[in-house]
Amino acid sequence: MKIVLLGGSGYVGKGIIQELSSYDDMELVSMSRHGGTEEDKKRWPKVSWKSVDLGRPETWQEEVADADWVVDLIGVLFAKNYNEYYKKTVEPVMSVIKFVEEKVKDTKFLFVSANYAPLGMGAYMKAKLVLEDELKKRLGTRAVFVYPGLIYHKERPFVYVIAIALNNLTKIKPLTRLVERLRPIARARFAVEIRNILLNNNSYLMHRTKR
Repeated sequence: MKIVLLGGSGYVGKGIIQELSSYDDMELVSMSRHGGTEEDKKRWPKVSWKSVDLGRPETWQEEVADADWVVDLIGVLFAKNYNEYYKKTVEPVMSVIKFVEEKVKDTKFLFVSANYAPLGMGAYMKAKLVLEDELKKRLGTRAVFVYPGLIYHKERPFVYVIAIALNNLTKIKPLTRLVERLRPIARARFAVEIRNILLNNNSYLMHRTKR
């Protein structure tokens, strides 16, 4: 099975690579602007680390053409406004989606969306929903979505502390629903859920919580 990770050298992507790299029957291709650090290449030597510009099809189309899965991890958590979110989250990947729609028959596309956006992050959520709509329209059942919340790991201490605090708040009943919507999930657990989906199994992350 060949899996192309768009943004694979990032924080979430490395967690997925850590989980999937132990499977001999999975060919992993990480695509990003810088391609991956020397440390990444030494740690995961079986991964193909590609430096690509999604605006230049010749840098990525060959790898995507025979992929079983494309996993979209591109995006930012914080931006000035919706236009910036669109530019950094939606625009870069549209050329890949169109290529899969028009030129590749069997490739599936896994999009990491979001379960919920708290107050002040409406533009972030809007960009996610726009890309969801595009994928549904263009790829139909070949598009698969996951809806995580805050993905945490000790590698990012600030995020880790917030997530642990949120998990503790579940003990306070009036706050349980809010924490469920924010859906904090450890990076390693998230990677396991992604693995399950790639192997055609179900995951609770494929469904949004009730709002």
